[in-house]
Amino acid sequence: MPLLTCPNDSSPMQEVNRNGVTLDICPTCRGVWLDRGELEKLLGQVNGLERDYRDMNESARQHPDQSRPRSVYDTDQDDDYYRRTGKKKSKLGRLFDIFD
Repeated sequence: MPLLTCPNDSSPMQEVNRNGVTLDICPTCRGVWLDRGELEKLLGQVNGLERDYRDMNESARQHPDQSRPRSVYDTDQDDDYYRRTGKKKSKLGRLFDIFD
């Protein structure tokens, strides 16, 4: 395999494999380059994860406590049992997880 040089500063780049995707990283300028087809692989992985996440949450959307009628004397209006426990990651957030 030939040694790749950075187009920005002509220093040798390192080849790193993350999740089946080959990244060429310049340690000097911290530039990241993808080989042909690697961006499509990344986007395919992100779309697959997003689809799995959506399917997983479809079944969990209906909270079990929603079927219980609320009592008239229940003055606690901050809805503790409807609160979300985690933050949904965006597509770009998942895309940049490969750098961790």
